[in-house]
Amino acid sequence: MGEFTKRVRNGDIAGPLRRAFTTDSWTHAFNNLPTPDAIDYNTHAAGLAIHKKLHAIRSTLKLSSSNEISATTKLRAFVAISNHDFFVMRDKTKLAIEKFQTNREKDSGDIYALEEMAGVKISLHGGFDWSPNEIVEGLVDGIELPIRVVLQAKPSLAGNPRMNQVQWREVSYELNLGILYRFTEDIWDDCLWNSYRMVEKEQGKMFLPQDIDAHRAYHIGLARRTSLSTAFALMASQYQREALSKGAQLRIREVCGIERRGKHQVIKISRLGTSTEIIEEIFILRGYATEPYYGELLKERQESLQGLTLSTLIDAWTVLSRTAQLLVQSLNEKHPLNIGKDKAHTWLPEYAPTLQIGALVEAMTVAIGIKEHEGRRIVDFFTFRGEPGQEIWAQPLVPVGTDTVTPVFSAIVHPNLRRLVDVWMRQAGVDLSKRGAAFERHIRELVTETIEKSKLLSPVAKCIQADYTFRPPNSRDEQIDLTFSIGNTVFIAEAKCILEPSDAKGISMHRKTVIGAAKQILRKTKAIEDNRLAFITEMRNLDIELTENFKIVPLIVVSTGTHVGIPALGVPVVDEYILGRFLEGELEDIAYQTNDPSSSKRSKTIFYSNALQAEDRASAYFASPPQMKRFLDGVRGRVVPIYPADKGDWSGHMATMSCVAGGVPLSLQDQTEATINAPTARNTEAISTVVKQSIDTTTQQARSEIINDKDVTQPPYKDEASI
Repeated sequence: MGEFTKRVRNGDIAGPLRRAFTTDSWTHAFNNLPTPDAIDYNTHAAGLAIHKKLHAIRSTLKLSSSNEISATTKLRAFVAISNHDFFVMRDKTKLAIEKFQTNREKDSGDIYALEEMAGVKISLHGGFDWSPNEIVEGLVDGIELPIRVVLQAKPSLAGNPRMNQVQWREVSYELNLGILYRFTEDIWDDCLWNSYRMVEKEQGKMFLPQDIDAHRAYHIGLARRTSLSTAFALMASQYQREALSKGAQLRIREVCGIERRGKHQVIKISRLGTSTEIIEEIFILRGYATEPYYGELLKERQESLQGLTLSTLIDAWTVLSRTAQLLVQSLNEKHPLNIGKDKAHTWLPEYAPTLQIGALVEAMTVAIGIKEHEGRRIVDFFTFRGEPGQEIWAQPLVPVGTDTVTPVFSAIVHPNLRRLVDVWMRQAGVDLSKRGAAFERHIRELVTETIEKSKLLSPVAKCIQADYTFRPPNSRDEQIDLTFSIGNTVFIAEAKCILEPSDAKGISMHRKTVIGAAKQILRKTKAIEDNRLAFITEMRNLDIELTENFKIVPLIVVSTGTHVGIPALGVPVVDEYILGRFLEGELEDIAYQTNDPSSSKRSKTIFYSNALQAEDRASAYFASPPQMKRFLDGVRGRVVPIYPADKGDWSGHMATMSCVAGGVPLSLQDQTEATINAPTARNTEAISTVVKQSIDTTTQQARSEIINDKDVTQPPYKDEASI
């Protein structure tokens, strides 16, 4: 990497996403630096292209910057179009999943993993297929730009909206422009941070990944998180139903209705102990989002939140999400009647239902037992005002009046609450470094408790219960986060509690952290190798007996799903689930019956039958966790179109990846296939080659498309059912 790219990354040179960027200053800075390398040339060219597209999008925004229509009218219109398309997407998703299930059930003997439904795609206007998750993301990201434009001048929101002034095609068009704007920002970040290369072709610009592993790790992580959250929800729901049937009660009271009493809105709260399936599902989401090692952080009062705790914030989100669900339910009956209707201004505004701030505050004080001023702070925190650091995913209430807000359904009904907790921590100014020590303690406790419970391992295995510092003679001390042994094999691990990446820069930072951890643990491994006798002595003092020919296995344990199963510099990368399953000695698969959970069938994969096998097979297991194979096999290359904002703008394609885990569960595979084998360098290289070939193939297909037959001026996600 050359000096130019480094300075752009460091912020010394303003890139195309910053207001200070100009094409003259950009080129001047590039020309004034000596000996630019290939990456610098790519960064410079990509920066100019990205600036041109962003400028074209901003220049095309007409409605959001118009002074002829009031701010409250525009804000309601943008939320209404997003919420309307949420219903359209939901209906199309339901049909696509039904089609998938019908096709799979034609073969009665076919066994498939639930995650395979994540591969369902929906065809939209423009000739490309998108996953439901991508469409939901677009519906949220797409309105953020125009809403920011409306709110940046801090306009008055007084007065009644005049929805008959709205040209709904313009609203839909700006939604699509907003999606394109966010996508273009992501392309730039991939070029700057993830080594994407821009190539000029007759059909347009091609953006091609160079670091395959970084993107493979990210997309596998996405698929695995979906798998883990699905499994958690299935198991937790069964446990919760059993607990509730025995008299247990949810701590948060249920939102059971919304009604008008004169000019005032009332959000009704049920008695303690009353619950519905929806609030139970939200509560399960809450459980999945709050890591066990977050305990103390969630209870700390945050000065930036005026004394509120993150736990209270999550409780409030539960109430807010349930309230939004009621609004969705009320629109469910009307939505089928609106399909194909003319005079959009008479029915489309209904998709931006308003909530009175006072009613929300009152509901939260009753439902979660807080004071009125705390409820008001919470509602204010969840309100999007276009301020730096805010995002609609984390602040899904849009102000549409002096005392009213309207929720963005896509952001609040089916949230990634686990990510939101991390975002709220950042926004609240929580010292995220505190999570590191808590995570390390959590991992050590997990390993210690699992070994102690194991009849096979407890006689021959031991974990040091505190972080351990090896002090070799004549060299530096080495602090080791996790140290445990099985027989004559010692496992040392670098534990990293890091944010799950959600954007291009996050992917780069995550990989940088993992590579840094690999370098650290390899250095510590060498220190032990160079001072074996001293290490044996220190281990003996800690009640771990080793012989002179003991084996060392370095590991990286991460708090995220990203990069798990893909070694970094040859060091296995695992998480607590991969680690814990091996120490337990087995992996359980459940053939889940949704109509009768109690009849679900369980099958197990046994990793070892005695302590000697556990020691012998551990290295191969961690290097290539067998439960990760279906995710690795599910990676495919994919090419995504980049649409022009107007007739003078450029078009192109971006090569990326997707991952759909499928296939027969591990425990039902042929025993020879389930054997734990370590990947050789050739095997690992072959995996990368397959992915690269897949990308190259789809890239070639994109290049050969006759795109002149298509409406290439159409922004992405423009649905036929949209207005």
